[in-house]
Amino acid sequence: MKDTITLSGEFGQSLEFELIAEISYNETNYVILKPLKKYADLDSDMALVFRVEVTKDGDNYFIEEDDDIISAIEEIYNDEANY
Repeated sequence: MKDTITLSGEFGQSLEFELIAEISYNETNYVILKPLKKYADLDSDMALVFRVEVTKDGDNYFIEEDDDIISAIEEIYNDEANY
């Protein structure tokens, strides 16, 4: 069974993602999410890295835009997937 996460889009729409991995890097938590279907700006065959910020109101997910961090997360994921 796939773990799914539902996020609110820019205009309040619900976007469903499959949770691919949870990774900690430089004391920050990240997740790799893959859309469950095609959305306007997201293809269902792409995976995205989100930074997770935990607050008293719950978890907040932000698309990571730093290419160096994205590369590091991908490298960690690939290393772990090869075990």
